[in-house]
Amino acid sequence: MFIIRIFTGSIIGMISGLIFGAFLLMLVFAGVLVALAATGGPGSCTPGGGPTTIDAANAAGFRGKWATLSAALDGGAPTNATFTESEISSRANEYLKQKNAPLDNPRVCLHNGKGEATATFSFFGFDAKLKLAGTMQLSGKHPQAKIDSIEIGSIPSFLTSSAERFVNRAIDDVLNDVNLDHKYAPTLTDGQAAIAGTP
Repeated sequence: MFIIRIFTGSIIGMISGLIFGAFLLMLVFAGVLVALAATGGPGSCTPGGGPTTIDAANAAGFRGKWATLSAALDGGAPTNATFTESEISSRANEYLKQKNAPLDNPRVCLHNGKGEATATFSFFGFDAKLKLAGTMQLSGKHPQAKIDSIEIGSIPSFLTSSAERFVNRAIDDVLNDVNLDHKYAPTLTDGQAAIAGTP
């Protein structure tokens, strides 16, 4: 009986030690990822139309143009509007603050056929610099981001897959609160987005 107890005790001890060791290793890895995310990071995106100004006037300019576009579409007439990087960034900043989203200080940079955005992403009490590149689809009930690349803090790209899922979920949550009443087709050029709408 004594021998059986020693044998089973050492197996249980070994298994417990392995589980505890794996748990500690996972905690250390998570700590390293958080430290990498919260330090350094990607630089700001490069505006295609000159310096970007974030202010209430640009946010109001975006809202005014969008209201005019929507009114024409509600009346049954196809129409379009052009938005600058400053207007888009200012409206995004205003909207994220209204929604208490975990994204702050957004900057949108537009180039021929694609867009880039930078922001600060808050998670678990840490702030990480974030840079996205891709396009936005505006033809459904809600806007949909098609993200081609994500950079988070100083995390190497081969370690970002789980962080990317977390960031994608946060972006989807914000976009799911935006309702589109019409179909829109954006055309991106350096510094601006032309939005063509159909009723």
